[in-house]
Amino acid sequence: MKKRTIFGLTLMAIGTAELFTPTFVSNAEILDDSTVGITYALDQYVSNLEIQEEKEESAEGTEAQEETSQAEEAGCKYPEFEGKCLAYVEESVNVRQEPDEDSERVGSLPVHGIALVVEKGETWTKIESGITDGYVRNDFLLFGDAAGAYAEETCPKVAKVNTTTLNVRAGQDETSDCLTMIPEGESYEVIPKDDDVDGWTYIRVDSDIEGYVSSEYVDISYGFSHAISVAEEEEIRKQKEAEEAARYAEMTSTKRQEVVNYALQFLGNPYVYGGTSLTNGTVCSGFTMSVYAHFGYGIPRTAGEQMNGLSSVDLDSIQPGDLLFYRGSDGSIGHVTMYIGGGQVVHASSSTTGIIVSSIGYRTPCGAARVIWD
Repeated sequence: MKKRTIFGLTLMAIGTAELFTPTFVSNAEILDDSTVGITYALDQYVSNLEIQEEKEESAEGTEAQEETSQAEEAGCKYPEFEGKCLAYVEESVNVRQEPDEDSERVGSLPVHGIALVVEKGETWTKIESGITDGYVRNDFLLFGDAAGAYAEETCPKVAKVNTTTLNVRAGQDETSDCLTMIPEGESYEVIPKDDDVDGWTYIRVDSDIEGYVSSEYVDISYGFSHAISVAEEEEIRKQKEAEEAARYAEMTSTKRQEVVNYALQFLGNPYVYGGTSLTNGTVCSGFTMSVYAHFGYGIPRTAGEQMNGLSSVDLDSIQPGDLLFYRGSDGSIGHVTMYIGGGQVVHASSSTTGIIVSSIGYRTPCGAARVIWD
Protein backbone atom coordinates (compact mmCIF):
# COMPACT_ATOMS: atom_id res chain seq x y z
CA MET A 1 0.00 0.00 0.00
CA LYS A 2 2.85 2.35 0.85
CA LYS A 3 4.64 1.63 -2.43
CA ARG A 4 1.52 2.46 -4.47
CA THR A 5 1.23 5.79 -2.64
CA ILE A 6 4.85 6.65 -3.29
CA PHE A 7 4.52 5.71 -6.94
CA GLY A 8 1.37 7.88 -7.21
CA LEU A 9 3.09 10.89 -5.64
CA THR A 10 5.97 10.47 -8.05
CA LEU A 11 3.63 10.49 -11.06
CA MET A 12 1.81 13.55 -9.72
CA ALA A 13 5.09 15.38 -9.24
CA ILE A 14 6.30 14.46 -12.70
CA GLY A 15 3.00 15.57 -14.13
CA THR A 16 3.29 18.89 -12.32
CA ALA A 17 6.80 19.34 -13.66
CA GLU A 18 5.57 18.69 -17.21
CA LEU A 19 2.97 21.48 -16.87
CA PHE A 20 5.79 23.97 -16.51
CA THR A 21 8.03 22.39 -19.17
CA PRO A 22 7.70 23.45 -22.85
CA THR A 23 6.58 20.79 -25.29
CA PHE A 24 9.80 20.94 -27.30
CA VAL A 25 12.83 21.27 -25.05
CA SER A 26 16.45 20.17 -25.12
CA ASN A 27 18.16 18.05 -22.50
CA ALA A 28 20.00 21.07 -21.27
CA GLU A 29 16.74 22.91 -20.73
CA ILE A 30 15.19 19.98 -18.77
CA LEU A 31 18.16 19.89 -16.43
CA ASP A 32 17.77 23.45 -15.21
CA ASP A 33 17.91 24.38 -11.50
CA SER A 34 14.14 24.26 -10.89
CA THR A 35 13.66 20.81 -12.41
CA VAL A 36 16.67 19.38 -10.59
CA GLY A 37 15.34 20.71 -7.28
CA ILE A 38 11.95 19.06 -7.72
CA THR A 39 13.51 15.76 -8.78
CA TYR A 40 15.98 15.81 -5.86
CA ALA A 41 13.23 16.55 -3.37
CA LEU A 42 11.09 13.71 -4.70
CA ASP A 43 14.06 11.31 -4.62
CA GLN A 44 14.81 12.28 -1.02
CA TYR A 45 11.16 11.89 -0.03
CA VAL A 46 10.91 8.46 -1.62
CA SER A 47 14.28 7.42 -0.16
CA ASN A 48 13.25 8.52 3.34
CA LEU A 49 9.97 6.62 3.09
CA GLU A 50 11.78 3.50 1.91
CA ILE A 51 14.31 3.77 4.77
CA GLN A 52 11.49 4.24 7.28
CA GLU A 53 9.67 1.25 5.79
CA GLU A 54 12.83 -0.88 6.03
CA LYS A 55 13.28 0.16 9.67
CA GLU A 56 9.68 -0.77 10.44
CA GLU A 57 10.07 -4.13 8.69
CA SER A 58 13.35 -4.74 10.55
CA ALA A 59 11.72 -3.87 13.87
CA GLU A 60 8.78 -6.15 13.07
CA GLY A 61 11.21 -8.94 12.16
CA THR A 62 13.14 -8.52 15.41
CA GLU A 63 9.93 -8.51 17.39
CA ALA A 64 8.73 -11.61 15.57
CA GLN A 65 12.04 -13.36 16.31
CA GLU A 66 11.76 -12.44 19.98
CA GLU A 67 8.20 -13.73 20.09
CA THR A 68 9.28 -16.96 18.39
CA SER A 69 12.16 -17.34 20.83
CA GLN A 70 9.84 -16.76 23.78
CA ALA A 71 7.32 -19.21 22.35
CA GLU A 72 10.03 -21.85 21.90
CA GLU A 73 11.25 -21.24 25.44
CA ALA A 74 7.71 -21.46 26.78
CA GLY A 75 7.18 -24.63 24.74
CA CYS A 76 9.96 -26.41 26.70
CA LYS A 77 7.73 -27.63 29.49
CA TYR A 78 10.34 -29.86 31.15
CA PRO A 79 13.73 -28.09 30.90
CA GLU A 80 15.19 -30.49 33.47
CA PHE A 81 14.96 -33.24 30.83
CA GLU A 82 16.82 -31.30 28.15
CA GLY A 83 19.67 -33.46 26.84
CA LYS A 84 18.35 -36.51 28.69
CA CYS A 85 16.33 -39.59 27.84
CA LEU A 86 14.21 -42.05 29.78
CA ALA A 87 13.81 -45.79 29.24
CA TYR A 88 10.36 -46.57 27.86
CA VAL A 89 10.26 -50.26 28.82
CA GLU A 90 8.46 -52.65 31.13
CA GLU A 91 11.62 -54.20 32.61
CA SER A 92 14.93 -53.17 31.01
CA VAL A 93 16.66 -52.60 27.67
CA ASN A 94 20.16 -53.65 26.66
CA VAL A 95 22.97 -51.11 26.23
CA ARG A 96 25.30 -52.10 23.38
CA GLN A 97 28.93 -51.25 22.76
CA GLU A 98 28.13 -50.27 19.16
CA PRO A 99 24.86 -49.25 17.41
CA ASP A 100 24.15 -52.82 16.36
CA GLU A 101 21.94 -55.51 17.89
CA ASP A 102 24.74 -58.04 17.43
CA SER A 103 27.22 -55.81 19.26
CA GLU A 104 28.49 -56.77 22.71
CA ARG A 105 26.15 -55.95 25.59
CA VAL A 106 27.78 -53.56 28.07
CA GLY A 107 24.87 -53.16 30.46
CA SER A 108 21.15 -52.53 30.80
CA LEU A 109 18.90 -49.52 31.34
CA PRO A 110 16.01 -50.49 33.65
CA VAL A 111 12.42 -49.26 33.73
CA HIS A 112 12.39 -45.55 34.63
CA GLY A 113 16.12 -45.54 33.88
CA ILE A 114 17.46 -42.08 33.02
CA ALA A 115 20.51 -41.24 30.92
CA LEU A 116 22.40 -38.36 29.31
CA VAL A 117 22.15 -38.16 25.54
CA VAL A 118 25.67 -38.14 24.08
CA GLU A 119 24.71 -38.49 20.42
CA LYS A 120 21.25 -39.08 19.00
CA GLY A 121 21.01 -40.92 15.71
CA GLU A 122 18.09 -41.96 13.53
CA THR A 123 17.89 -45.46 15.00
CA TRP A 124 20.35 -45.60 17.91
CA THR A 125 21.34 -43.12 20.61
CA LYS A 126 24.60 -43.10 22.51
CA ILE A 127 23.91 -42.62 26.22
CA GLU A 128 25.74 -42.24 29.51
CA SER A 129 24.15 -43.45 32.72
CA GLY A 130 25.91 -44.34 35.94
CA ILE A 131 29.24 -45.87 34.91
CA THR A 132 27.75 -47.27 31.70
CA ASP A 133 28.01 -45.73 28.25
CA GLY A 134 26.87 -47.27 25.01
CA TYR A 135 24.05 -47.41 22.49
CA VAL A 136 20.30 -47.97 22.95
CA ARG A 137 17.68 -48.22 20.23
CA ASN A 138 15.50 -45.12 19.98
CA ASP A 139 12.39 -47.32 20.08
CA PHE A 140 12.97 -47.82 23.79
CA LEU A 141 13.71 -44.20 24.72
CA LEU A 142 11.80 -40.98 25.31
CA PHE A 143 13.54 -37.63 24.92
CA GLY A 144 13.15 -34.11 26.34
CA ASP A 145 9.56 -33.02 26.93
CA ALA A 146 8.25 -36.48 26.01
CA ALA A 147 10.40 -37.95 28.79
CA GLY A 148 9.22 -35.25 31.21
CA ALA A 149 5.55 -35.86 30.40
CA TYR A 150 6.02 -39.61 30.79
CA ALA A 151 7.81 -39.15 34.13
CA GLU A 152 5.11 -36.85 35.44
CA GLU A 153 2.41 -39.30 34.37
CA THR A 154 3.97 -42.61 35.41
CA CYS A 155 7.03 -42.16 37.63
CA PRO A 156 6.35 -41.93 41.36
CA LYS A 157 8.06 -39.20 43.35
CA VAL A 158 9.76 -40.01 46.60
CA ALA A 159 10.56 -37.89 49.63
CA LYS A 160 13.81 -38.72 51.45
CA VAL A 161 14.10 -37.49 55.03
CA ASN A 162 17.13 -35.23 55.52
CA THR A 163 16.81 -34.56 59.27
CA THR A 164 17.27 -36.80 62.31
CA THR A 165 13.58 -37.28 63.10
CA LEU A 166 10.64 -35.83 61.19
CA ASN A 167 7.05 -35.49 62.37
CA VAL A 168 4.26 -36.62 60.05
CA ARG A 169 1.29 -34.33 60.69
CA ALA A 170 -2.41 -34.52 60.01
CA GLY A 171 -2.51 -31.05 58.44
CA GLN A 172 -0.32 -28.46 56.76
CA ASP A 173 0.47 -26.74 60.02
CA GLU A 174 3.16 -27.14 62.67
CA THR A 175 0.45 -27.19 65.35
CA SER A 176 -1.40 -30.03 63.63
CA ASP A 177 -1.53 -33.47 65.29
CA CYS A 178 1.60 -35.60 64.93
CA LEU A 179 0.60 -38.96 63.41
CA THR A 180 4.01 -40.61 63.66
CA MET A 181 7.73 -39.88 63.42
CA ILE A 182 10.02 -41.04 60.63
CA PRO A 183 13.83 -41.33 60.65
CA GLU A 184 16.58 -39.71 58.58
CA GLY A 185 17.51 -41.46 55.35
CA GLU A 186 14.20 -43.26 54.84
CA SER A 187 12.24 -42.59 51.62
CA TYR A 188 8.46 -42.43 51.24
CA GLU A 189 6.02 -42.16 48.36
CA VAL A 190 4.75 -38.65 47.59
CA ILE A 191 0.98 -38.44 47.10
CA PRO A 192 -0.23 -35.37 45.11
CA LYS A 193 -3.06 -33.48 46.83
CA ASP A 194 -5.36 -30.86 45.33
CA ASP A 195 -5.02 -28.63 48.38
CA ASP A 196 -1.22 -28.80 48.62
CA VAL A 197 0.42 -25.57 49.75
CA ASP A 198 4.03 -24.48 49.52
CA GLY A 199 6.19 -25.78 52.30
CA TRP A 200 4.35 -29.07 52.87
CA THR A 201 4.51 -32.49 51.19
CA TYR A 202 1.93 -35.25 51.57
CA ILE A 203 3.46 -38.73 51.88
CA ARG A 204 2.35 -42.32 52.40
CA VAL A 205 4.17 -43.99 55.27
CA ASP A 206 2.26 -47.26 54.90
CA SER A 207 -1.32 -48.47 54.44
CA ASP A 208 -2.34 -46.97 57.76
CA ILE A 209 -0.53 -43.64 57.85
CA GLU A 210 -0.57 -40.79 55.35
CA GLY A 211 0.19 -37.23 56.30
CA TYR A 212 2.09 -34.01 55.76
CA VAL A 213 5.76 -33.33 56.37
CA SER A 214 7.62 -30.05 56.14
CA SER A 215 9.14 -29.82 52.65
CA GLU A 216 12.23 -28.25 54.20
CA TYR A 217 13.22 -31.57 55.72
CA VAL A 218 12.75 -33.86 52.72
CA ASP A 219 14.46 -34.12 49.36
CA ILE A 220 11.94 -34.72 46.56
CA SER A 221 12.97 -36.67 43.49
CA TYR A 222 11.65 -39.05 40.89
CA GLY A 223 12.25 -42.73 41.48
CA PHE A 224 14.71 -42.92 38.58
CA SER A 225 17.34 -45.58 38.12
CA HIS A 226 20.68 -45.53 36.33
CA ALA A 227 22.04 -48.03 33.87
CA ILE A 228 23.74 -51.09 35.33
CA SER A 229 26.96 -52.24 33.73
CA VAL A 230 27.71 -55.91 33.08
CA ALA A 231 30.33 -55.79 35.85
CA GLU A 232 27.79 -54.30 38.28
CA GLU A 233 25.24 -56.94 37.31
CA GLU A 234 27.75 -59.63 38.23
CA GLU A 235 28.52 -57.95 41.56
CA ILE A 236 24.79 -57.72 42.35
CA ARG A 237 24.35 -61.41 41.52
CA LYS A 238 27.26 -62.40 43.76
CA GLN A 239 26.01 -60.17 46.57
CA LYS A 240 22.54 -61.70 46.43
CA GLU A 241 23.99 -65.19 46.50
CA ALA A 242 26.16 -64.25 49.49
CA GLU A 243 23.19 -62.73 51.32
CA GLU A 244 21.06 -65.80 50.67
CA ALA A 245 23.86 -68.05 51.86
CA ALA A 246 24.31 -65.96 55.00
CA ARG A 247 20.58 -65.98 55.65
CA TYR A 248 20.36 -69.75 55.34
CA ALA A 249 23.48 -70.15 57.49
CA GLU A 250 21.89 -68.13 60.27
CA MET A 251 18.63 -70.06 60.14
CA THR A 252 17.94 -72.55 62.87
CA SER A 253 15.34 -75.24 63.19
CA THR A 254 13.33 -73.21 65.66
CA LYS A 255 9.69 -72.62 64.88
CA ARG A 256 10.19 -68.84 64.86
CA GLN A 257 12.74 -69.10 62.06
CA GLU A 258 10.42 -71.35 60.10
CA VAL A 259 7.64 -68.77 60.46
CA VAL A 260 9.91 -66.00 59.20
CA ASN A 261 11.15 -68.08 56.26
CA TYR A 262 7.58 -68.89 55.31
CA ALA A 263 6.49 -65.24 55.53
CA LEU A 264 9.32 -64.12 53.23
CA GLN A 265 8.07 -66.42 50.47
CA PHE A 266 5.23 -63.98 49.79
CA LEU A 267 7.28 -60.83 49.13
CA GLY A 268 5.82 -58.82 46.26
CA ASN A 269 2.32 -60.24 46.57
CA PRO A 270 -0.49 -57.65 46.65
CA TYR A 271 -2.04 -55.69 49.47
CA VAL A 272 -5.84 -55.92 49.33
CA TYR A 273 -8.04 -54.10 51.82
CA GLY A 274 -9.86 -56.62 54.01
CA GLY A 275 -7.97 -59.55 52.44
CA THR A 276 -6.32 -62.50 54.18
CA SER A 277 -4.86 -64.38 51.19
CA LEU A 278 -1.07 -64.63 51.15
CA THR A 279 -1.12 -65.04 47.36
CA ASN A 280 -4.12 -63.06 46.10
CA GLY A 281 -3.99 -60.15 48.53
CA THR A 282 -4.12 -59.32 52.21
CA VAL A 283 -4.01 -56.51 54.73
CA CYS A 284 -1.25 -56.26 57.35
CA SER A 285 -3.08 -58.16 60.09
CA GLY A 286 -4.44 -60.71 57.61
CA PHE A 287 -0.85 -61.36 56.59
CA THR A 288 0.42 -62.10 60.10
CA MET A 289 -2.72 -64.10 60.95
CA SER A 290 -2.44 -66.27 57.80
CA VAL A 291 1.30 -66.88 58.24
CA TYR A 292 0.80 -68.16 61.78
CA ALA A 293 -2.30 -70.13 60.77
CA HIS A 294 -0.08 -72.15 58.43
CA PHE A 295 1.77 -73.42 61.50
CA GLY A 296 -1.37 -74.11 63.49
CA TYR A 297 -1.43 -70.93 65.58
CA GLY A 298 -4.72 -69.09 65.81
CA ILE A 299 -4.30 -65.36 66.44
CA PRO A 300 -6.92 -62.57 66.29
CA ARG A 301 -7.94 -60.94 63.02
CA THR A 302 -7.16 -57.22 63.41
CA ALA A 303 -3.96 -55.44 64.43
CA GLY A 304 -5.57 -54.05 67.59
CA GLU A 305 -6.93 -57.45 68.60
CA GLN A 306 -3.55 -59.07 67.98
CA MET A 307 -1.77 -56.59 70.21
CA ASN A 308 -4.33 -56.89 73.00
CA GLY A 309 -4.77 -60.66 72.68
CA LEU A 310 -1.12 -61.76 72.57
CA SER A 311 1.62 -61.72 75.18
CA SER A 312 3.58 -58.49 75.00
CA VAL A 313 7.37 -58.21 74.95
CA ASP A 314 9.73 -55.29 75.35
CA LEU A 315 10.80 -53.65 72.11
CA ASP A 316 14.47 -54.01 73.06
CA SER A 317 14.15 -57.80 73.41
CA ILE A 318 12.25 -58.77 70.27
CA GLN A 319 13.10 -61.94 68.34
CA PRO A 320 12.33 -63.14 64.80
CA GLY A 321 8.62 -63.88 64.45
CA ASP A 322 7.53 -61.29 67.01
CA LEU A 323 4.90 -58.80 65.92
CA LEU A 324 5.40 -55.02 66.07
CA PHE A 325 2.44 -52.64 66.29
CA TYR A 326 1.87 -49.03 65.21
CA ARG A 327 -0.77 -46.46 65.98
CA GLY A 328 -3.03 -45.03 63.30
CA SER A 329 -3.99 -41.39 62.78
CA ASP A 330 -6.81 -41.75 65.31
CA GLY A 331 -4.50 -43.13 68.00
CA SER A 332 -5.72 -46.71 67.76
CA ILE A 333 -3.58 -49.67 66.68
CA GLY A 334 -3.72 -49.59 62.91
CA HIS A 335 -0.74 -51.53 61.54
CA VAL A 336 1.28 -54.64 62.35
CA THR A 337 4.58 -56.06 61.03
CA MET A 338 6.64 -59.19 61.69
CA TYR A 339 10.24 -58.88 62.87
CA ILE A 340 12.58 -61.05 60.78
CA GLY A 341 15.89 -60.21 62.47
CA GLY A 342 18.75 -57.97 61.38
CA GLY A 343 16.80 -54.82 62.14
CA GLN A 344 14.13 -55.56 59.53
CA VAL A 345 10.42 -56.35 59.38
CA VAL A 346 8.18 -57.94 56.75
CA HIS A 347 4.65 -56.62 56.29
CA ALA A 348 1.76 -56.02 53.91
CA SER A 349 2.55 -52.33 53.60
CA SER A 350 0.18 -50.64 51.14
CA SER A 351 -1.70 -51.06 47.87
CA THR A 352 1.28 -49.46 46.11
CA THR A 353 4.04 -51.71 47.47
CA GLY A 354 2.29 -54.91 48.53
CA ILE A 355 4.22 -57.23 50.85
CA ILE A 356 7.72 -55.83 51.45
CA VAL A 357 10.68 -55.81 53.84
CA SER A 358 11.36 -52.52 55.62
CA SER A 359 13.78 -51.17 58.21
CA ILE A 360 12.48 -51.65 61.73
CA GLY A 361 12.58 -47.88 62.15
CA TYR A 362 10.61 -46.95 59.05
CA ARG A 363 7.97 -45.96 61.60
CA THR A 364 8.00 -45.79 65.37
CA PRO A 365 6.41 -48.95 66.86
CA CYS A 366 4.33 -48.57 70.00
CA GLY A 367 4.47 -52.17 71.16
CA ALA A 368 5.41 -55.78 70.44
CA ALA A 369 3.91 -59.20 71.03
CA ARG A 370 5.11 -62.80 70.84
CA VAL A 371 3.25 -65.83 69.53
CA ILE A 372 5.91 -68.51 69.96
CA TRP A 373 7.70 -68.87 73.29
CA ASP A 374 10.66 -71.24 73.73
